[in-house]
Amino acid sequence: MNIALSPETLPPVPLSSKNPSDIASHEDWFRKYAAIERSVCPHDPYPEDLKLEHSFNVLAHAREIAVSEGYAAPLARACLLAGLYHDLARFAQYRVWKTFKDAASCNHGEEGARLAETYQVLQHEPFVAKTVLQAIRLHNAYHLPDDLAYDAGIVTRVTRDADKIDIIRIMADHLAHKPYEPTVVLSLPDDPALFSQKVIDCALNDEVAGYADLASVNDFRLLLGSWFNDMHSPAAKRIMKKEGHMVQLIEALPDAHYGRARDHLLELMQQQQC
Repeated sequence: MNIALSPETLPPVPLSSKNPSDIASHEDWFRKYAAIERSVCPHDPYPEDLKLEHSFNVLAHAREIAVSEGYAAPLARACLLAGLYHDLARFAQYRVWKTFKDAASCNHGEEGARLAETYQVLQHEPFVAKTVLQAIRLHNAYHLPDDLAYDAGIVTRVTRDADKIDIIRIMADHLAHKPYEPTVVLSLPDDPALFSQKVIDCALNDEVAGYADLASVNDFRLLLGSWFNDMHSPAAKRIMKKEGHMVQLIEALPDAHYGRARDHLLELMQQQQC
């Protein structure tokens, strides 16, 4: 299915900059694109507004990680562009399917890379375009391929870490109040009697379960907490701990079913030297 907008409705293609850390043209394009998607979306615009805010937060975290890790241009620029564009497909996904659940719509990583090519947003970024597209395509993959090129591996991992940091913030804020927006919690039931033993076992074994294993909102909380084990850079773990949102999510889990896994994750975070 072609879910791309018509070319004549899109903003002008972003320009590059002599300053590797300056992606203002891309930021401007993204804001205009999101506004266009919002204007043609037939659904409640709140989830799209959330994704716009999320995209710029991920960009900020990607920038902080890249600076902390000392990445030089053009690698650092690739991290910024991938952070900004990683969820490019989310707007069309919501417009067409009214969901952010990939299993019920499209793989938003794969579709995002395709849309980035279709919209030519990296037309003036020849040195980093291939790497950025790979990071967009793979940022939501359960496992990264073993043969991923060095630069693509770094940019993809920075994008994944930056993405996780802000998803944790969103979920902690959202789950602090009821009722929950179904789209944000993947339409999972908020039923304390429902739980997935696989999600619990994965958390206890310092592994990360998949979305397909979730049975409830509490499972989602636990899965998100287990992401700490999947953060790649020390800088990302420092940011995660400093913000405190992950602890907020995990501490809210009940003793029933989740007590051991909850306490295990909290102890891991407490002991982690970042």
